[in-house]
Amino acid sequence: MSERSSPTCIVADDSVFLALIVSSLLPSSKVFTMFPSLRDRGFNYLQAVADANNLSMDRIKVIGRKSSSLTMNDLNHEKVNLIVGEPFYLGSEGMLPWQNLRFWNERTLLDPLLSEGAFIMPCKGILRFCAMSLPDLWKSRCGLKDVEGFDHSVVNDTLGACGDLPGEQQGPCLPYYVWQCGYTKKLSEVYSLIDFNFSEPIHSCFGETKIEFAHDGTCHGFAIWIDWVLDKENSIVISTGPESRYWKQGVQLLSRPVQVNRGNSVMHVDHVF
Repeated sequence: MSERSSPTCIVADDSVFLALIVSSLLPSSKVFTMFPSLRDRGFNYLQAVADANNLSMDRIKVIGRKSSSLTMNDLNHEKVNLIVGEPFYLGSEGMLPWQNLRFWNERTLLDPLLSEGAFIMPCKGILRFCAMSLPDLWKSRCGLKDVEGFDHSVVNDTLGACGDLPGEQQGPCLPYYVWQCGYTKKLSEVYSLIDFNFSEPIHSCFGETKIEFAHDGTCHGFAIWIDWVLDKENSIVISTGPESRYWKQGVQLLSRPVQVNRGNSVMHVDHVF
């Protein structure tokens, strides 16, 4: 992007510092920041940070409008060369990792405003997962049955019960910091399931794979997350997996734990977005 004379950039999420970073690294750039959830609070904080660090806001404009209503008039009739995001959205801290794919939707809504060859960062997201032993979490999420002679099963849906459910019923995927879930152990290598290509408008995706277990143990479910790939060479990757203590992972618990053996146990996994 440094090769362009005066790149036009949109910060498509609620990241406060990205606008200042882009403006500092590309002195001739014009930066438009969306703050789709923060809005005025984002602008006030951005102004405070700029003032405290003697940074100029001259080339930064807070739009404060939804991507769907953005027009060329808002961008001074200039096509966008760069869209960036962490991606992070206010209120998504307690949500499942792939709900931050909102960035892909925002990029799609902005498609008519993009120049040919516009750079999208991150350029893709990779849905990854691994099999886990999670005995403490599984016990804490077991479905309720009779308690002191009263049937409590009616609250299982409300509380998000995952384990020991009747029949073939499957519990929901829930957001957790895996490192806070008591005893945990990886039972397989990390597998990639779906690639989300942000250079294209949003579309449905399907992925499937067969996993082999690398360790003996009891499989209680899967940890699922997204790795954000910032560049086309795949050299800069921000992982939100279990090793990260700053991001929640999705945890899909099995209704019944499964005893697995290294080299002898396999599972087939597929998913549709």
